[in-house]
Amino acid sequence: MTDTLDSPAITSISRLTVPEIADLPQALQDQLASLERQLGYIPNWARAFALGGAHAARFNDYLLALLDPNSGLLPYVDREILATVTSAENGCSYCRLNHAGSLGEAIGDHKLGTRVAIDYREVRELSARHRTLAEFASKLALHPGEVTDADIDVLRELGLTDEAIYEAVHVVSAFAAANRFSIFLQVTPDDQFFN
Repeated sequence: MTDTLDSPAITSISRLTVPEIADLPQALQDQLASLERQLGYIPNWARAFALGGAHAARFNDYLLALLDPNSGLLPYVDREILATVTSAENGCSYCRLNHAGSLGEAIGDHKLGTRVAIDYREVRELSARHRTLAEFASKLALHPGEVTDADIDVLRELGLTDEAIYEAVHVVSAFAAANRFSIFLQVTPDDQFFN
């Protein structure tokens, strides 16, 4: 069953309460309606995160803007690589499945997107640029105190400006937070991930 704006809340998608859509702040209701229009369903992460009310709406604004294909300093596929690897490294099954599909669409190869989401280290076909971004995402997601000036220099050698590097940090950091929310809530992957 897919949760829509006019169906009852699905409580089995989270280990905490999933609020009724009608009880949410208007900004959050509008976000859920927008996601439903774009995707044809409301993702379980959005329904589960909605427990945060106004905080969830602000977080969603931030998170969704980072992966807007029509904005950003970094190309969309670069941002998806960062989000996918971050989710994989953090062991977030929901986000890993979600981003495997999104990355597959962005690069035009769903098999490759899935392989990156399983373990980018085993994907020989990754370009030098995407391997460097994946390594950066892994290090920042798991060991942020170990990121060195040399790591930043490698990103600059790819042609990234300091602003683009900082955008990469935003993507990794925001998705690391989303991973922690999803893992804690034990968000059930959407049926759509398996079609």
